Amino acid sequence: MTRFKRGVCFLLAALMTFTAFTELAQTGSYAAPINEGISGEAPVMVEAPVTEGGLIDEAKNTTKKKATPTPTTVPFEAPEGAELTYRAYMHGSGWDEEYTAQGMVCGKPGKGLSIEALEIGINSDIEGKVCCNTYIDGIGWTGQAGNFEAAGSETAKKPMQRIKIYLTGKLLVKYRIFYRVCLDTNGWLGWTYDGFVAGNEDYRRCIEAIQIVLVEREKGGLTPPNINGVVSAATSSYKDASKIREYMIKKAQKYSSKTKYLVLVDSQYCFLGVFKGKKNNWELIKFYICAPGIFKIYWNGEYDLGVKSKGFYSYGSQVYWGTRIHRELWIHSITYKGHNGKKVLDGRLGGRFSHGCIRLETKDAKWVYDNVPSWSKCVLYKKKYL
Repeated sequence: MTRFKRGVCFLLAALMTFTAFTELAQTGSYAAPINEGISGEAPVMVEAPVTEGGLIDEAKNTTKKKATPTPTTVPFEAPEGAELTYRAYMHGSGWDEEYTAQGMVCGKPGKGLSIEALEIGINSDIEGKVCCNTYIDGIGWTGQAGNFEAAGSETAKKPMQRIKIYLTGKLLVKYRIFYRVCLDTNGWLGWTYDGFVAGNEDYRRCIEAIQIVLVEREKGGLTPPNINGVVSAATSSYKDASKIREYMIKKAQKYSSKTKYLVLVDSQYCFLGVFKGKKNNWELIKFYICAPGIFKIYWNGEYDLGVKSKGFYSYGSQVYWGTRIHRELWIHSITYKGHNGKKVLDGRLGGRFSHGCIRLETKDAKWVYDNVPSWSKCVLYKKKYL
């Protein structure tokens, strides 16, 4: 190529570059040259996606709220026989001076202040209590706190990130407890209930506010998913215990046992029954809410009960009053923190919360340990019949 042609090409290239930069300046856009990328690859220019609630934070896959999130109005009615109240320990301000009535917002949503501890209580003549277990940033699950006991930490100055709330005793038979939380970035999450986790398990989000509602169980069938405006995000529901009891009694009659005792575990609706008698003449003498395992291999089977154990440490927790069903499958107490621990780690019942064993309240597990002998038949079954 002659010098003249090379000069013309150079002049044309310079002119095209000048024109391109002039157009970019007019539109206000600019894409960095390839060699400005740290990795040596050309950066890609994209528009940030927009949602109704604000901009998507792609690094955390959450929605940034532009305004203070507000809770859905809950036209609740407090049930008869039990008064639920709660209060929060807020970062920077300490404990609320007054307790919050059920269904009302506790905390300061949208203010950037996290809940660090929580007190929940029920005033009732009915046996049982409301329990709470909280997950604190940098600490983990703190263990069970009972009626009006502080759950979380007042001294660690760490935000609460997740929470589980559940009932025990006859309160669990009569009522259900619904709750939901407001996170610092996500806003209000959906309702959950009876020991399921509320909060964000994937990202470190702080709880700024909470709503809690106590609801009386309906008789004769399914508790509706929408209760006085409270809609649960969970998919499973409790049924009327009387029908579960009737089904279990009818099912028990076809089984025989090597002793005068028979144990049935309903893995679907989470109840354990103890019978006394013989085939075709079994009498139900104990009927407990329990917590079966999460794995399918433990939902069905027929076994003869084996050895007993006053306590053992398994899967990072202590349990008491064990009656072996089969190999690593046991009936035992709720879980406690640490070797030979006395502080409850997980006291939830009424759902499939264990790894595989059947959890009972500690006093109920001890009754089975003391009264149901080895070689008694134990039947596990899972079937939707309601």
